[in-house]
Amino acid sequence: MAINFLNNVNFNSIQSENIVIENFATDILAGNGVSGQIYWNTTSEELRGWDGNAGAWVSIGSDNDVLTFTGGSGGNQTVLLKNQTFSVAGTTNQIVTTGSAQTITLSFPTSGVTLPNGSVATTQASADDSTKVATTAFVKTAVAASDTLAEVLAIGNTTSGTNIAVTSSDDITFVDNSKAIFGSGGDLEIFHSGAGSFISEVGNGSLYIQGESEVRIGNPLPANAAGEIYARFLSNSYSALYFNNTERIRTTNTGVQFVNGTISDNAGNLGATGQYLASNGTVLAWTAIPIDPNEKYTLPVTAIAGNNAEVSLTGSTDGVVSTVNFIGTTSRIALTSNDQNNGSITIDFPDDVTIVDDLTVGGIIVQQQNSLGDPVEKNTFAAILNMNNNKVENVKTGTLGTDGVNLAQVEALVAGLGSFQGGYNAATNSPALSGSSNVAVGNGDFYVVTNPGTLFTKVLEVGDFIFANTNIPANSSPAESDYIFIISDANIAGAGATDSGTQKGVAGFDSANFTVSANGWVQIKPLSRLNGRKQTLNDGGSAAPATSPVTRTFLNGLTTFEIDLADNDLFGTGALAEDVTVEVMQDASPYQTVYADVTRSGSASMSIIFSGNVAVDTYRVLLEYV
Repeated sequence: MAINFLNNVNFNSIQSENIVIENFATDILAGNGVSGQIYWNTTSEELRGWDGNAGAWVSIGSDNDVLTFTGGSGGNQTVLLKNQTFSVAGTTNQIVTTGSAQTITLSFPTSGVTLPNGSVATTQASADDSTKVATTAFVKTAVAASDTLAEVLAIGNTTSGTNIAVTSSDDITFVDNSKAIFGSGGDLEIFHSGAGSFISEVGNGSLYIQGESEVRIGNPLPANAAGEIYARFLSNSYSALYFNNTERIRTTNTGVQFVNGTISDNAGNLGATGQYLASNGTVLAWTAIPIDPNEKYTLPVTAIAGNNAEVSLTGSTDGVVSTVNFIGTTSRIALTSNDQNNGSITIDFPDDVTIVDDLTVGGIIVQQQNSLGDPVEKNTFAAILNMNNNKVENVKTGTLGTDGVNLAQVEALVAGLGSFQGGYNAATNSPALSGSSNVAVGNGDFYVVTNPGTLFTKVLEVGDFIFANTNIPANSSPAESDYIFIISDANIAGAGATDSGTQKGVAGFDSANFTVSANGWVQIKPLSRLNGRKQTLNDGGSAAPATSPVTRTFLNGLTTFEIDLADNDLFGTGALAEDVTVEVMQDASPYQTVYADVTRSGSASMSIIFSGNVAVDTYRVLLEYV
């Protein structure tokens, strides 16, 4: 596997022996290189290098050098030769080649030029219609008599198509009633009659006037100081009609809009409040809206999505439809509907009703239940139930751990259970739990050790529990088996030079390096390195607050990742860079080891330096604190 070097390698004038250049069959397999990179082409058996200016692979030292022309169009150009001969050969009666002072001159022969078809370039005579080169004088004479458009087209139309180009300040003039006719059938005519100008579709087709962004009708020419717009038609936008250069009517995406004006009847009247424009059979006139005191509505009911329904109100005279929505509330109000005309909407409580605020009941709340005695539905309280110092009567004996219990059940459950009797001084056996002068202790009674010591064979510490597992009469000399001892083990484990000097107690273990069973069996994880860390080369140190102990900088063509080894995510306070070994590798498959510059400060700072602009999260480091 190849070793990646991400910095320059200095051999310090030492020879590199038995070197083999990288082999590729084609330039494509070699990919894009950098200036100075080389490879051996196994197909052409030649050494090829990357030309940074051309952005391509070129041959190095080959007998098949390529001429490279530099420069742009026009002017003098340059030919680069790599120890090759560049020959320019003339052609008899076509090109003459001369050379002097490193200059090659190409010219026509003085005796005349023979064209590729065999004709000779000489002065053309007016009566000679052969394939000879005509003089300027002959051309001027030949076209001097062609002064009409028909003559020019007749002479020039030798290839079944000739464009006519009219230059600036030149015109093509049509007299009155002379028409510009377009179409095979002469369908489109453009002409001036003497009294007016016409653009006419005289065939069976339609007339289209097309503008890329706008078609405007009016007299807005720059020469007309009082320019006036009659109508505008904008692409993918509105159309508008004007009066005296003022917009009055505009089309919109929703209909027609009256701009800078009002709607009037044929007499110019605006009408009164409550009137509308209607035809009287002759003209449009303002008409009052009739009022029917016997307005009638049909009420069709429609079910809509969710716990909703709606009623449509349709006026019998104006036909206006209004909608009344009935919206139920989840867990409070349920709506059902019988659709169609004369339908019905039923408002009722759902099976489960939620009361958002307080519920006050003046009478008795009755919970219905089935014949088996078990409630069909159970009351659920999501908040505290305040009984206001009243009893809860007739409570059934509970069977489940979450069931309520009655007083008789509680008394039966606690019968024979002991209670806390206070502290026990194990150093002085006070109160006396052993010996012939012991105190009476009931079954289940317990003590908490307040002073360490020994009871029977048990070494007791502060916080340990002592339970009586039977009724112990006073002065009965009880045995160790009459008690149950619960060792709290509340001490924190400590470190010491010897086993005997170490405090035994509760300890915690790092899950990254240890496994602990349910029985407390502790094992170190295989291959775990307690002083080893891995860190991706990112730029978290530049964040505020910092998200990693790494800070990236790029300066003078070098990318530097500075690592704070004293960060708590690595080795913490006191770590020194000279005590840390490092391996640099790819952060993704195939995870190859790479070689970069590593510098260590006299503190906790370590720098990983790469040539070029290296992106974050490309490499990682494996660190070990020795």
